[in-house]
Parts: sequence; C-alpha cells; structure tokens
Amino acid sequence: MKTKHLHFAGTPGASKDPASRRGFILLVVTVVVILLSLAAYGYMNSMATEHAAAAMFGRDVEARMAAESAVEFAACQIALKETDPSIDVYHNPGTFHNQAMNETDNPRGQVRFSIVVPDINGTTAGMPRSGLSSENAKFNINRLMEFENDTDDTTDPYIALSYIPNMTEDITNAILDWIDSDEEARLGGAESVTYQGLAVPYSARNAPLESIDELLQIQGITPQLFYGEDANRNGVLDPNEDDGAEKSPSDDADGILDAGFRDYLTVSSRERNTLPGGDKKININNGIVAEMFDFLEEEFDTETATFITAYRMKGDQNADSQAQGKLTIEQQQLVDWIAKNISSGELGEVTRGGMDLSEPPTAQFRSLYDLIDAKVEVEVNGSLVTLASPWTSDAGSLLESMPLLEAKLTVLNDEFVDGRININQAPKEILMAMPDITEKIADDIIAARPPIEAGGMSAAMMATRVTPAWLLAEGWVDLPTFKRLGPWLTTGGDVYSFQAVGHFDEGGPTTRLEAMIDATKSPPGIVFQRDLTHLGRGFTPSLLDGSPK
Repeated sequence: MKTKHLHFAGTPGASKDPASRRGFILLVVTVVVILLSLAAYGYMNSMATEHAAAAMFGRDVEARMAAESAVEFAACQIALKETDPSIDVYHNPGTFHNQAMNETDNPRGQVRFSIVVPDINGTTAGMPRSGLSSENAKFNINRLMEFENDTDDTTDPYIALSYIPNMTEDITNAILDWIDSDEEARLGGAESVTYQGLAVPYSARNAPLESIDELLQIQGITPQLFYGEDANRNGVLDPNEDDGAEKSPSDDADGILDAGFRDYLTVSSRERNTLPGGDKKININNGIVAEMFDFLEEEFDTETATFITAYRMKGDQNADSQAQGKLTIEQQQLVDWIAKNISSGELGEVTRGGMDLSEPPTAQFRSLYDLIDAKVEVEVNGSLVTLASPWTSDAGSLLESMPLLEAKLTVLNDEFVDGRININQAPKEILMAMPDITEKIADDIIAARPPIEAGGMSAAMMATRVTPAWLLAEGWVDLPTFKRLGPWLTTGGDVYSFQAVGHFDEGGPTTRLEAMIDATKSPPGIVFQRDLTHLGRGFTPSLLDGSPK
C-alpha cells in the first residue's frame, strides 16, 4: 500500500519554481554589483580628489621652497658682491627675475623665483624692481635725537620728518619721547605714564628702537599710518586701494598710492666701518695724533700723513667756526691727559713731519669730505707754512681719489656706521630729511639718476657714483653744503630688504616672503623673514614680467 505525502504551500518542504529562484539570485547579484560599482566609483573619486589635493599641496610646497631658496640666493649674491663690487644687486633682472628652479617641458610644472622690491617711488612705472633695497634708502629714526641735540639752526626734527606723508608734530614728539632717556613728555607726546594707563600697560622704551614695528606702540601711530594704503604690500595701486571706504583698506581714492611710515623709516640702516677682511680702518680722529701720523705714513705717504695731522692740530683755515668739527668729550679728555703728561715731562716731546705734537689737537673731522680743498696754517720745522690739501674739488681727481679714502679711512672708532642715507636710492621725502638739502637739490638728485629699464641700469653712470662725491663733482651742490652734508651721505649700506616670490608658469600657487639680510658680518645673515602669502599673490605674472597689466 502506497503512502502519499501531502505538501501545502508555505510549509518548509514546499518547492519553488526554478525560474523564480534564478530571477531572485540575478536581482541580488545586480544589486551587489551596483553597490560595488558605486563604492568603487566613490573610492576612485575620493582618490582622484586626494590625488589632486596632494598634487596641489606638492605645488604649494614647491612654490614655498622656491621663495625660501630665493632668500638664500639673495644672501649668496650679497656675499659675492664683497669680492666682486661690480655685481649689481639694486636692479638686475638677469639675476633676480624669473629664475627656474627645475627644468621641465611642462610649463605648468615649471616653478621659478623672483626677487623684487615694490616701487613706492614711481621710478619703474608701478612695476616691481628686480633686486634688493638698501635700508640706507630710508631714514633711521634713531638718529632723530641728533637733530634735537644739535645747536645748528639747520637741524630740526620736525622739519626732518615733515616731508613724510601723514607725519605730524605730535607724532614726532611722541617718537622723540619714546627714544629719549627721560620721562618728561613733550607737547603732544607721551611717556610711560600714558602707556601704563592702557588696557595692556607697558612703558616707553627711553632708548633707541630695536625694530621698526615698534612704532606701532607709539601714541598716534595707527596701523593705517604705519602700513599706508598698500594693503597687500606690492607697491601697486590696486582697485581696492583706491575706492575710498568701499573695500579694505580705507583710502582717500585720489589715484595715488600713499605709502606708510614703514616704507620711509628704519632702525636697521647700517654699514661696515672696517676693511673687507675685517681689519680696522685708520681713524683720522684718533686722539693720539702721533699714532695716527704713523699709520697714515705707512699706508699712504708722508704728505698725506702731514696734512691730515696738521688739520687735526689747527683745523681748516677756510672753514667757519660752526662747520669746523670739534672734539668730542672723550677725545678732549684724552688729549688733555696727553698734554698734561707731556708738560710734566713724562711722555717727552712728540714730533712728526717737522710738527710739534706736544699740544693737544683742536679740531676733528665731521666726515672725510672735510679734506677737500682744505688749507692749514701750521709750524713745520720752526717755520709757519700753509699746507694745501692733496684732495681738491676738481671733478676728475675727486671721483678717483674719494673711493680710495672711503675704503681705508674713517672718522669713527665704531665697527659700524648707522643711519647714513644712500643718495642713489632714497626717495625725495628722505633726501629732504638731511640738513641743508633743499627741495631743488632733492629734485636734481633724483632727476640725475639713470632710468631703471628692463635690462638694468646704466652701468657706466653708476660706476662713477660709488662715492657721494658725485654730488659735488657734477655740480648739484657747492662745497660748503657738501661738507655740511658729509656725516649723512653714503652710496652704500650693508642691510638689504626685499620680497621673494615663488611662482609657477601658467598659474598655480604663489608664496611671497618679506626678508631682510644683514651683511655687516660675514657671511651675510637672514635677520628677518615674514610670510606675506596671506595678503594675496601681490604680483601677477604680467607684473613680474614688467608687461602691462
């Protein structure tokens, strides 16, 4: 007897249609494939994004490395200039413009650096200059006290700073209060009692400024005055810098880029006062004139030693009493000590070149230019004679002799000379800060400079202007004015500032650094570096190329 098994729909033992099962499996596989495809697509998209981000990060790193390399390259060029004075670091597009960091056939991957100086003076029609700027092209604010302490009517701190845009007498007084040694406030100025009352109290320095940024701590100096209208610090009047208060920064919309105090003032202008190897120059204000005579005779000749020593003993008979250099307190103490010991017989009689040096000297040099056309009446071998300076104002001999004297002689014992003004680079506002400089003289000096062109400057003309004596040789100032200007004049400077830009061909990320290099010590050192990238690229490729925007 056969047993029948009954199966009801829905029971575990029920069978399904094979075609239905195959359809279900196909649906599941399809969904899985779609999900895997979506995951793969998402992964590939994520990887592409990561790859693009990594590539962009790599390009950004390349731009930054290019800018940092530019700073080191500038330091090397400054070091080379010490052994080869013909190297032009002022404007040299062949050296500082669009230098390739790598060699590639892909323009998009070509990274370069440019070393530029924003043009606040309008000398390059708004285009950046390819080179470095000497800090001696600015006014060293720490020299301001010299004007107040000088009894000469031509030196006035208010007049000196009056040509700097937006400078006021109250701000000048506040600066003087900050750097003087007392706590007595001038009219409109401020001392520590004022600063101690602020939300974050501090005291006036009562000493020379250590950084130009310190000006921002002085009463009356706002960031707008300090930085001016040039918000991105590229030396170009950009649209947002000429629209009033519509966009930052606030400006006067007059079509002219107003530079800030930081573009005119410095505390870093300095020059070496030594020979290239670091040995001391001969100080012709040496308190021991016999020792000075010996140094001069050995380095030059007896005539040179005799005249300079005679000048120290008696002074220039052509000079008026105000222009005649006087002994400093320290020098006077030294010569008094020598004279006392000579008179007591302890040092004995001192003679050089037939001159009796037992008496203390009566004059000193304010600058080397006091030697030009000077005459001295002195007793030589018992006879009164008039000695004429070996250095005359004749243009040809002047430009030939002065560089040699400047290289070997000095009027200071200091290792450095601070705050002289580079007449080949300083803008009119800074030239006017020097005593005895009139507006006409300042305009003439600027007009006499060779134009800055795409290929550089006139090498032939600049070769004759390695000494400030070109002002006298070319007739822009007379001899008395040139001598009074002497302590302020230079064509050099060993502290340089600039911007280093790392950039790509055909666009891409840009890094912009602001740097300062001090070459008063060997090797030159980077003393300051600030990232300006957050202010924007500043210089478009067309601007770096010097082509119209």
